Amino acid sequence: MDHSPEHPALVRLRAELDAAWKGIGVLGDMEDVRRDRVVAELRGAVPDVASRAARAAGVDAAAAEIDRFAQAEVVSCDASVPTATIWDDIVHSAAEAAAATR
Repeated sequence: MDHSPEHPALVRLRAELDAAWKGIGVLGDMEDVRRDRVVAELRGAVPDVASRAARAAGVDAAAAEIDRFAQAEVVSCDASVPTATIWDDIVHSAAEAAAATR
């Protein structure tokens, strides 16, 4: 199994996590219905990519990538939107999905 940080599955996971992290910060700018759809998409897509990365590149490599992003601070443009909680849910679900491939 290729555990290289440049494994295509890890690159894809990194890109998905980066896009999700950046998107979390603008949730406060969205209307409630649109925000709910975006959050639902992130909660499904990120763990799916994490699971595929774990199968392709190894659970430990995928988990390390997820952990790196889990430590990132989430900045919100609207204090009424619980972005930190949403981000924690997303990375926790991604970690669970990756670990489930063992």
